Amino acid sequence: MHLRTHEYRHAESILNGNHRLKKEIERVLLRLELELPPGYGPRNPRDASRPHRQIQQAFVRQGWKPEVLVSPRTTKRHYFDLYKDRVAIEIELSNRELLYRDYIRFLLAESDDRLDVGVIILLDKEARYAHPVGMRNGVPRLEDVVGDLASLRGVVGVPIWVVALS
Repeated sequence: MHLRTHEYRHAESILNGNHRLKKEIERVLLRLELELPPGYGPRNPRDASRPHRQIQQAFVRQGWKPEVLVSPRTTKRHYFDLYKDRVAIEIELSNRELLYRDYIRFLLAESDDRLDVGVIILLDKEARYAHPVGMRNGVPRLEDVVGDLASLRGVVGVPIWVVALS
């Protein structure tokens, strides 16, 4: 696996302050081998959540907590995909619009003083897994997040590290 990254509001620098955790994130992602079911692709999106689960399970094996409540103020509606040591990870493989939900989750947790850095994991545009649910135009890309964060700079003050897998 190869990683292409973007840091927003010094997220990578902040993660470097907890070098062990940053290296753990990189190590988990670099060692990933996503396995897709036979016949899986744009015309047959069977088991679209499988790559998401594979990524999540790889982090859980390293002590990350899955499905952690973002804030007690959300009445148990919003959960991070993964959380450890004030770092939250959101895995977005299928729908670009879900990125906005992630930004809001990061803002909520930061306002509750529960978050130092948010991490968003995506599939890179050249990835052989690039279209996991057959939504060629709706799949989030690194460039989408970079554009969003530039547009939302006055609103989203949370440090975010974006990692695209290929």
